[in-house]
Amino acid sequence: MRWFMALQDAIASLAEFPERCPLSSENAVFPFEVRHLLYGHPPHVYRVLFMIEGKTVYVLHIRHGRRQPLKH
Repeated sequence: MRWFMALQDAIASLAEFPERCPLSSENAVFPFEVRHLLYGHPPHVYRVLFMIEGKTVYVLHIRHGRRQPLKH
């Protein structure tokens, strides 16, 4: 439960300054900007994929860092 609550806090932190996160490798295959937030410690790192539209951040997917990038 502690891990999940910390993940929620990490996602909530995107409300402050989401542009701090880099563009994801998936960015090239989508018609909108896709960024990722890394969460966790190796080897258990998760990627929170998200997009920004105005002042709203949309979480698109949460993936383990070792999984292949999403494809359109």
